[in-house]
Amino acid sequence: MSDKFEKATGRDITGWMEFMREHGNPHELSHQELVKLASRGGASDWWSQGIAVEIERMIGRRQVGQTVTGSINASVTKTVPGEWTDVFEEFVAFMESRQLADAPRITATEKWRYWRADLADGSQVSVDVSDAKGKTRLSAKIDKLPTMEDRDRVKEEWRALLTEFSVTVT
Repeated sequence: MSDKFEKATGRDITGWMEFMREHGNPHELSHQELVKLASRGGASDWWSQGIAVEIERMIGRRQVGQTVTGSINASVTKTVPGEWTDVFEEFVAFMESRQLADAPRITATEKWRYWRADLADGSQVSVDVSDAKGKTRLSAKIDKLPTMEDRDRVKEEWRALLTEFSVTVT
């Protein structure tokens, strides 16, 4: 049976672990060293990061939802109809009406719009908005969660929030 790593790189995650062991002890390699090794093994930059993360999970260095620094995060996405720059403006107004953050930071590039804020519990949220082939993709990433137990609750809260927003999109 093929896994996502094999489909994308030609080598399944067990094969990547064997490759890592042939070139060093994965327990002793830093995240960046694992990334560089995966890259040398033929993985793209994006897949090299994913391989390194999965290897770290396999050796017990991190859990799902945990960053290389040990911080805990959660993410959810939602695709909605509409032109992405218009949807972003609607999202900003929607979030203002919810008063979840005192001073959100709004930035833009040619291909992305960002809504970022520090939340009362010390966590940080970044909502990235982009074109999804005629629709709009909203991706919320919540960093610096207080505990791993908060992760599922926060994911559900943001999933519900994005779903609530999706029914308001005109």
